[in-house]
Amino acid sequence: MGYLEEMLIRNGVIYHAPDGTSSYIEGSLVSNTLVVRDSSGWVTHRIERASNGVDLVVRNVSTGLVETRVKI
Repeated sequence: MGYLEEMLIRNGVIYHAPDGTSSYIEGSLVSNTLVVRDSSGWVTHRIERASNGVDLVVRNVSTGLVETRVKI
């Protein structure tokens, strides 16, 4: 498990439920970003480069708000 995935699990963006469902990170060819999909395949979050060009931000798709930053 990579650093990014561990950070997203700690912040509750990625989950592994007891019933076997889970969310996962996937690359997006359309917008050249990473996305987080839930167990149904819906995009819940986008992972983008921050305005400083170094960090990553995790943006909730439904609200458009930044939920967490990942320091690289």
